[in-house]
Order: sequence, then C-alpha cells, then structure tokens
Amino acid sequence: MKNNSKILEDKCIGLIFEKYSTRTRISFNVGIAKLGGTPIDINFDDLNIKRNESFQDTFKALNCYLDGLIYRTSDHKNLEEASQYFNKPIINALSDLSHPCQIISDLFTLKEQFGSLDLNILWVGDLNNVSFSFCEAAEIIEEFKFTICSHEQILEATNFKKFKNTSFISTLNNLNLEIYDCIMTDVYVSMNDKNFQNKEDLLSKYQVNAEIMNKTKDDCVFMHCLPANVGSEVTEDVLNSNKSIVWKQAQNRMVAQNKLLQCIDW
Repeated sequence: MKNNSKILEDKCIGLIFEKYSTRTRISFNVGIAKLGGTPIDINFDDLNIKRNESFQDTFKALNCYLDGLIYRTSDHKNLEEASQYFNKPIINALSDLSHPCQIISDLFTLKEQFGSLDLNILWVGDLNNVSFSFCEAAEIIEEFKFTICSHEQILEATNFKKFKNTSFISTLNNLNLEIYDCIMTDVYVSMNDKNFQNKEDLLSKYQVNAEIMNKTKDDCVFMHCLPANVGSEVTEDVLNSNKSIVWKQAQNRMVAQNKLLQCIDW
C-alpha cells in the first residue's frame, strides 16, 4: 500500500477549467504534484470539442489517457454528462450550481478557528454556487446554522429549495449581529452570471463594512472565498482587518483538497 504522501505516484490527473481560476487551479496543481502525481493542465479552448468533436467523444478520449479529472465548468450539466463518458473520478472544481471544494475548505477553516462546527453563520449578499453548497453542508451538519441575507428580488428569483438549518432574511436592519460567529460574502455578480444586471444596485446596502463588523462579537470572523471586488461587497478595511481570515481560507484550499485527493480511489 502506498504512503499517503505519494498516493498519486504514477497517476496523471487532468485539470480542465472552462472559467478563470487562481486558488483552485494552482492549489490542485501543487497538491497533485506534492502527492507524487502529474497534473495535466488542459486548455478547454484547445480541445477538438471547439472544432465540433462531440462532448461524448472528447471525454471518451480523455478516459483513455488520464486517471482522473478536476473539472470547472460554466454549466453543471457538463459535469453530469462528462461522468457518463469518463468512467474515472471527476472532482467538481466549481460549476454554476455548486462549489463543494470551497466549502470543504471553509468548513475546515471554521473548525480550525473555533474548534467546532456548532456555529451560527451569516451570509450577506448574492445567492450563488458558494452559498448553495453551504446550504447543502448545513443540511448534513446538524449543529451548523446558516442564515442568508439578500434582497427580496434575489431571494424570490433564486430557486433554492428549503434546506434544513438554513434560513433566509431580506434586511440587516435591527438584526442582532452579536449572535453570529462568522460573516461571509462573495462578489455580487459571479462568473457567467447573466441574470440581474442590476445586482450591484440591489445589493449595495448589503456591503460588509466596518459599521457591520463593529456590531459583531469580539471573536466573530470575516470570510470571503476570493477574489473580492473591494469597495463593492466588502470594504478594504474589513478585508484586511484583524477579524478577516480570508488568507487562512486561501491557504486551507490546498490542505483540504490534498485530503480529498487522498480519499479518492484513483
């Protein structure tokens, strides 16, 4: 049996990113290499799928060469379709629906920070793939409580099902911020987001700023999966404040993903 430190020895793992990436792409590349594997960066635009080769034939061909895939896509259905033709492990590196790798890392960061996941988290701003994956996590982790605060129009338009341990509110007014262990946010307009072109205007009053953070308890932390649009969803003074743990989040992407890579039967 191989030592976990070299569990990917002789394995070639492909990385397909249809969308921009800094933390996910680089942390997976470094993690695969440190575990003894060979990361193969694949430019989606260079594949013959761009010359009308079928999606099916493309992923059947990749199945001939690679031991696994890290796949970031603009359409979650692409992940589902790829799994029909690539019969080896595929890791969801983000889709329009979800971002599970981010949430695994963020939960690890919270556990590291507080020693427990018996926490009350407030998400402020847009409803996107990251917040959806947090809702899924809250449904699994009984003690984890997740509150989303967003504009009424966005709450009505976003087709989130009713999750256990998740609640939805539309205003920060008169909200007791001292009950929360962590305040989270993300960019107002995500990659590939074609809906609500007026999101910036709708969500401007949900900005996480010093006024908000000063109403939280002393050990409350601020988290953001990055990249941040400073001055929009968060201010510079909050992003770089003593309560901010965004760089611990970024560092832990590789820690959590390395463990994920070790748990998969390649």
